[in-house]
Amino acid sequence: MYELSRVRLYSIGPAGARYADTVLDLRGVGAPVPHPAPTQAEFFEEEPSGPPRRPAPAGVLFLENGGGKSVLLKLIFSVMLPGHRNTLGGASSGVLRKFLLADDCGHVALEWQHVLTGELVVVGKASEWRGRQVSNDPRKFAEAWYSFRPGPGLSLDSLPVAESTAVRRTVEGVSGARGRRRTMKGFRDAVTEAGKVYPHLDIHWEEIHDRWIEHLGDLGLDPELFRYQREMNADEGEAAGLFAVKKDSDFTDLLLRAVTDTRDTDGLADLVSGFGNKLGRRSELTAERDFTAGSVDLLGRIVEAAGARARSRDIHAGAERRARTLVRRIAARAIDERSRTADLAQQVTAAAHTVTEAESSRGRSALIAAELAYRHASLALTVAEKRAAAQRRELTDARTLHSAWQAAENVLRHRAAADRSARVA
Repeated sequence: MYELSRVRLYSIGPAGARYADTVLDLRGVGAPVPHPAPTQAEFFEEEPSGPPRRPAPAGVLFLENGGGKSVLLKLIFSVMLPGHRNTLGGASSGVLRKFLLADDCGHVALEWQHVLTGELVVVGKASEWRGRQVSNDPRKFAEAWYSFRPGPGLSLDSLPVAESTAVRRTVEGVSGARGRRRTMKGFRDAVTEAGKVYPHLDIHWEEIHDRWIEHLGDLGLDPELFRYQREMNADEGEAAGLFAVKKDSDFTDLLLRAVTDTRDTDGLADLVSGFGNKLGRRSELTAERDFTAGSVDLLGRIVEAAGARARSRDIHAGAERRARTLVRRIAARAIDERSRTADLAQQVTAAAHTVTEAESSRGRSALIAAELAYRHASLALTVAEKRAAAQRRELTDARTLHSAWQAAENVLRHRAAADRSARVA
């Protein structure tokens, strides 16, 4: 059996009774725990000086009307008895959704202490508006329930409701949450990560009401006790009003509600309520059926015209898409052609430069060839002239030698004659 030890409310409540970060502490004033279980304190927490004590067996909360007493009970009961059917005081199904602003991620956490061993377990609920926008649609109101066993790594004081949470024990009345408030996803990720680092925390999450109620029973927290409390506080009266029955049938109903699981009859109640609503609206539904039957023929033409218009729009849209595709292709082809034209122009300019350079080279080569031919002819003329002069000299020498040889015979005869003349003389 467990007793409520502490309650922490963060960023939740109506405008007139709002809880920014409030902790209701009931610890350490009851009888000592008979068989305390061994516990490990937080890293910066002082060692307990004696055996743990049970929470306060009773308490009184004095507030003026509108101060938030009913809001506090509704928030506590929303953790132990989830679902709009179990809202305390017979309030409407949307009353809990009015406790959250658009940017809120509301938290309600309850710390329970076992009466025999002093072991602690924390059960809580986180809720927020999807998309950070208040709506009348209940499907946009997100809720999730969780439980863990406090210890090193996570406790009621160090819930990661904000981006930065104080590690040391905070001063009484001062919030340990610092920085920007986490979203429900950020809070769940932080708690889950703590569970991975510290497996002894035994973290558990649920999003379905029935499964959460079953999990509370597995933890040893009986939601039926809160169901009786809800019945007693249906009109914020005293407990004796629950048993103020006037006839046998009222007592029978009370007994059946006490021993019967309402989850088995909730579906039937919803079904009967639905049939009752339909029967109550029978005349309205009959008129609506006649009106609908009379409007079918007229609406058929509108439907056909709408279908034809839709087909025309589809054809037009298809033609427009094809035209846009063709335009994009033509534009891309034009860009390619312009690029090719620019490349060809560059090639033509390069070819013209090449032709000009070739003609210049050809002119220079022609001049060089002419100059070489002139010099070759000049050299050849010089050599020929030298050869002609040599041949003329050779011809003169040959003529001289020939004349000499022709005159030699006469000289020889003259000398022979001279010799004979000398001998004769």
